[in-house]
This record gives sequence, C-alpha cells and structure tokens, in this order.
Amino acid sequence: MSNGVAQSAEEALYKPYDQFILFGDSITQMSSDQSMGFGFQPALQDAYSRRLDVINRGFGGYSTAHAVKVFPKFFPKPEAATVRFMTIFFGANDAAVPGHYQHVPVETYKENLKKIIQHPATIAQNPRILILTPPPVNEYQLEEFDIAKDTPHPSRTVKQTKLYSEAAREVAASLGVAVVDLWTAFMTAAGWKEGEPLIGSRDAPNNEKLQSFFTDGLHFTGDGYRLMYEEVMKTIIAKWPDQAPEALEMVFPAWMEAPK
Repeated sequence: MSNGVAQSAEEALYKPYDQFILFGDSITQMSSDQSMGFGFQPALQDAYSRRLDVINRGFGGYSTAHAVKVFPKFFPKPEAATVRFMTIFFGANDAAVPGHYQHVPVETYKENLKKIIQHPATIAQNPRILILTPPPVNEYQLEEFDIAKDTPHPSRTVKQTKLYSEAAREVAASLGVAVVDLWTAFMTAAGWKEGEPLIGSRDAPNNEKLQSFFTDGLHFTGDGYRLMYEEVMKTIIAKWPDQAPEALEMVFPAWMEAPK
C-alpha cells in the first residue's frame, strides 16, 4: 500500500464529531454547573462521550426576542460542523407577567420559536430539534428572587407559564418537531393532577416536591436538572432509537484499532 493510500485510509478513521447544541436561557447556561450534585450538560456529554460534542449555548436573561438575533451569530455552517441535535429551551423569561421587562407576548413567543426552527441556517443543517417547554415556577420561592432583583412580585406565575408551555407544544406540533414537555413532567412529579389547583401557585399550599426542583422558584436544582435529563433522553430514545448513545459508534477508533 502506498504512503498516500495509507494516509487516506488513516484519515478516514478520524471523522469529526457531530454537535448536540443546547440553545436556551439561563437554565441552559447553568446546566453545566455540577455544584448542585447533578448537571444536565455533563450528564448528556457523558452519555454521548466519544460520539457527539455537547455544546452549551445558554444565555442568561435571554427571551426569544434575544434568541432570534443571537442564533445566526453562533450556529455553524455545514462546512464548519454538522449539528445532529439542537434543543430550543426558551419561555421562562418570555412568560414573565405583562409589564415585566422580560415579557414577550405569547403569540410573539410562538413566532420567534418558528423563526429559529425555520431559519435558513437551521434548514441548511437539518438537525433533530427538541423544543423544551418552559417549566412551571414556584411562586412561594419566587418572592425572595423578585425582592433580590428589585422587581414587582410575582414576576412569574404558574398560570402564565402554563400558557407558554402550551404555546411551545403547539409550535412543535405545527412544525413536526419533537417536544419535551417539562411543564407537565415537573407538575406530574410533584403530584399534580389535571383539574386540581395549580401546584406552585398561591392557590395551592406550597409543595415540597416541586420546591425541590428549584433553587429560587425559577432556576433548577440538581433534582430539576436530573428530571430534565431523563425527559430529554426519553424523548430521544422514543423518537430516534437509532440515535440513542449505545446505538452510535465511537467517532475515533478504539485504542486497539487506532493507528500509532
């Protein structure tokens, strides 16, 4: 075998890693923090170790109004990298009550999600998209959070986040993309049933299980991120079983086959 052929065969072994991009607000940005005992991004990267690069593009404080502007600034062109998966996780800030500086009307929120999914950069990559619905909030915990931010309380309500969760599901259904319903997952895990007063609201007693998912009524604890991870993985395996971590080959050769 000539040196040129051998070199080409060797290069073929070293295919670049495809990317799994996490696009969202502070809940995504903070998902790499392991100080709370569990981090969503590290868990996902561990699951896809040597298979996909998990890239955190979380932006604290961002709503979808910011997201549509920043998205094309970081999203790679196909010649630079292949994006196999992308989570889109916004709404926690959009769902701030009307009059709050982070509020985005629900119809605008829906249109912004569609703009990201239908953006030419997204279409060029054609990634497997997962829309994560905004989770509920815990209004009892939020009081301290709002005081610290010097913002009127409540800045967010469970009833309001429910509307945005429903809106995210509607967008996912209308465009045929996967949805991870975190609002329902968190509420169900806390014991809520349809028709009951909304757990997390002042219309119901403070729920310790729901509280355990949040550090401040909005951002996640390790338990919250663990539930998020479980729901994302469950959705991937159900919708794309061939993309489960164990179904993917390692990108570079195992050490016994690797050139040296």
